Amino acid sequence: MKRIVIASVPFLAAALILSGPAYATGKKVTCSEIRSELAAGKTTADVAKELKVSHKTVTQCSQKKVASSKSSSHHTTHTHTAPAAPAQ
Repeated sequence: MKRIVIASVPFLAAALILSGPAYATGKKVTCSEIRSELAAGKTTADVAKELKVSHKTVTQCSQKKVASSKSSSHHTTHTHTAPAAPAQ
């Protein structure tokens, strides 16, 4: 009986390691899902709790959206005209 218990310890340890938080949800949450929840008016803490992700993940996804919108605004076409001649 003692041998069976000792032999099963590595298998139990492996099962505990694999059942950690990374394997708990089984569903990947995308940044677009997080941003849509934030756009609905929820706080970062609420989104993190509901989607079962860390607060840091929510913050990073919201910052990615801000960074991408800033970079896209720099790509707008600006027309430059010559200054008007002074009136004489």
